[in-house]
Amino acid sequence: MSYLFNTFLYQPIINVLVFLYNTVAFHDLGVAILMLTVLVRLILAPLYHKMLHQQAMTQKMRPEMMKIQEEYKGDKEKQTQLLMELYKKHKVNPFFSFIVLIIQLPILWALFRAFTNGLNGGISGLLYPFISDPGTFNSVAFGFINLNERNIVLIVLTAIVQFVQSWLSSPTVKKEAVDPKAPKAMPMPSGKVMGVFLALFTAFVLWKLPAAVAIYWFTSTLFAIGQQSFCLRLIKNAESKGNNN
Repeated sequence: MSYLFNTFLYQPIINVLVFLYNTVAFHDLGVAILMLTVLVRLILAPLYHKMLHQQAMTQKMRPEMMKIQEEYKGDKEKQTQLLMELYKKHKVNPFFSFIVLIIQLPILWALFRAFTNGLNGGISGLLYPFISDPGTFNSVAFGFINLNERNIVLIVLTAIVQFVQSWLSSPTVKKEAVDPKAPKAMPMPSGKVMGVFLALFTAFVLWKLPAAVAIYWFTSTLFAIGQQSFCLRLIKNAESKGNNN
C-alpha cells in the first residue's frame, strides 16, 4: 500500500510541484503550491460536479423525504425502504459525498507531505530524471510569507472562506413543504452550526502547520466556492431547459 501511494500519488505530486517551481512559478514555492492546488482541483472537477449534482437533487427531494419520515416515523424499516426507493428513483447515491471524501484523503496526505518535505529539502531522491533538482526551495512566498512558519492572517482568511463554503453548501427547506401556513424559506440550522465548526476546526489545524499548507487549504476552498457556484448554475440551467421541453 505504501509503495502504491508513493509511486502513483506522492512522487508524481512532488515532481509536478518541482516542475512548476522551476518554470512557470519563477522559483516562488507559494505560487507553485497555488498552481498545483488549482491543477488538482481541475483534475477532480468532474467528481465534484457529480457530487454537487447529487447534493442539489437531494435538496430537491427533501420535501418528499420529510413527508416519508413524518408518515412512517413509527416504522423505521418502512421509512428506510421508501427513502432508498426515492433515492433510486432520482438516481441519487446517498453515500456519494462520503466516497468523494475517501478519494480526497490520500491526495490531501500526498500534498501535505510534498509541501512539508519540499521545504525540508527531502525530495532529491524522488525526482524523475527529466526534472531538475532545485536544491533548497525559497521558503518566502510572494515576497513576504514565510512558508515554514504559521501565518495568522492566512489562518483567519482560510477559516472565513471555509465557513462561507460550508454556508453556501447548507441546504434550505421551504416551510410550506411541511407546514402550508409557513411560506418562508427556512435554512437548515445544522448547516450553519457545521460551518462554524469547520471554520474553528480549520483554524485549529492550521495553527499547528506551516503557511505552505494554509496556502493550499485557502486556494482549494476558494476554488471550491467558485466551482460550486458555476456547477449549480449549470445544473439550474439544465433543469430549466428540461422543464421548458
